[in-house]
Amino acid sequence: MGRKSTVKQLDPRIRQAVDRLVREDKATIDQIVEKLEEMLGEAAPSRSAVGRYVKNTREQMKRYREAQELAKVWVGKLEEEPGGDVGRLLSEMLRTVAFQQLAGAGDEGAEVSTKEVAMLAGALRDLNAADKLSLERELKIRQEVAKQAADKAAEVAKRGGLSKSVVDDLRRELLGIAK
Repeated sequence: MGRKSTVKQLDPRIRQAVDRLVREDKATIDQIVEKLEEMLGEAAPSRSAVGRYVKNTREQMKRYREAQELAKVWVGKLEEEPGGDVGRLLSEMLRTVAFQQLAGAGDEGAEVSTKEVAMLAGALRDLNAADKLSLERELKIRQEVAKQAADKAAEVAKRGGLSKSVVDDLRRELLGIAK
């Protein structure tokens, strides 16, 4: 595993200042290096270290913005049809992201705390509970629709003059109930 970035090793307040400059896109790499040299003197990270940090931070910000835009689209579709294909797809996407996070724990320079692992485990548990609830709801709806269809068929069969035993057999057959 590679070394931790010298910029990431800085005091959190200094790193927050660097992050703010990168996020606001108000300074070049050279300006950030100058600012760090003013603050830290000889202990300032090298220009190449700052350059790598800025590049990685900008890439992360880009991915985050893309994810936000994608999330807006999916949330809109999910609100329209919460139990539909989008809801199931979103659940699978979240599960995939959680597994990618866990798989990325061994990547160069990646650090995953037990708190993050616990949070991912909790998210997966919640996803599984939501999937189970959604499946139970869908099954209940299907059973209700089948019952209504069987009742309607029985009603039509009675009006058509079929005997009670034939109507009961038809109803059981439609509901999948064994004799």
